[in-house]
Amino acid sequence: MSRLHLLAAAVGVLVMASLACSAATSTPAPAPTLAPPTKAAAATSAPAPTSASPTKAAVPTSAPAATNTRAATPRPTAAPSTGVLFSDDFGSQQDSEDKGWVFDTGDNVDYAWSANKLTVSIKKKQWLGLDWPDGTYDDFGVEVEAQAIGNDYTEYGIILRVSGDTDTRTYYIFGVTTDGKYYLQKKVSGKWADKDPAPSAASQYIKPKAKNTLGVLAQGNKLSLYINSFLVKTVTDDSADSGHVGVFAGTGDNDTAQAAFSKFTVLTADKAKADWGTTPPAGGAQPTATTAAAGGGGTGNGVIAVRNTFPGACQANLFGKQQVVIRAEGHSSASKSLPPGTYGVHLAVDIGEVDMNQFYLPPGGYCQLTCDAATKSVYNSCR
Repeated sequence: MSRLHLLAAAVGVLVMASLACSAATSTPAPAPTLAPPTKAAAATSAPAPTSASPTKAAVPTSAPAATNTRAATPRPTAAPSTGVLFSDDFGSQQDSEDKGWVFDTGDNVDYAWSANKLTVSIKKKQWLGLDWPDGTYDDFGVEVEAQAIGNDYTEYGIILRVSGDTDTRTYYIFGVTTDGKYYLQKKVSGKWADKDPAPSAASQYIKPKAKNTLGVLAQGNKLSLYINSFLVKTVTDDSADSGHVGVFAGTGDNDTAQAAFSKFTVLTADKAKADWGTTPPAGGAQPTATTAAAGGGGTGNGVIAVRNTFPGACQANLFGKQQVVIRAEGHSSASKSLPPGTYGVHLAVDIGEVDMNQFYLPPGGYCQLTCDAATKSVYNSCR
């Protein structure tokens, strides 16, 4: 995998989002605001990465002057009882700017607003574009919906616990790539760590050409990583315990890359745990689908998963190519490998029982049935 490693920091963003779902079938039932660190572009001529853990170097000490600086703007915070510390769906450019996001163009990175979207376009190899709103947090959950645009290899995701000036900045980045991998890296006092907290790994939960919902639950030195509502990795690291939260995109070893972000949300740690759960899917964090037969016969198994954010169980009775029961206890997920084909499902959850619309599991594909306590609804999505 060609992974980005900036020897350059550019103006950044963090966006967070809800799970992209389709075929909704039933609806049964502060952080202190501080001035963000100066955001600036910094040029470097680092060699292209040559391995899964590319060489990482410090940003030059004589970085160019910042072109996108903004003092913190006081913003109202949501009532603590809601568990929502910050949210933005980019519905209004002025509203997003008032919250501290930067929209600007530069030699190496452009940050553009459009309805319900922040697009970060990188125009230089081995560069990152970073953006974040006002406010700092210590323990929290952050979630963003994001998608690569175009056919270029792209890395994008969440930047968190950002502190310090451009040349001495500290932060973590949780990213996914368009070749189906994820990672957690850290930069401490302006230097990339020799060892990544979570080295690059493949995940079937990533949708390379579609929207992905990424999340991080940060509690003290423990960071839990979520992809499309599934917990894929938990690591412990003491390098940073508070800071700004935002989004990033990068090119890796390519010349250009572009990603769009929407529905950025910061939750209290307690609400994030309740909504997302803290248990990996049954059978391990990464479901494994049987590889399709050689020659493209289309016979490979796929994965059907049940994600439950209710306190009680969510049970799916599936019928079709195979009859099976998948049961996810409170705030957890469960999955099974099944033959491709059309399935019907009877879903039982605390708020009632419902027969969902039939859906098609593609060969080697992935479908998720969600019991959503926040919206008191159930729905499915497939890829």
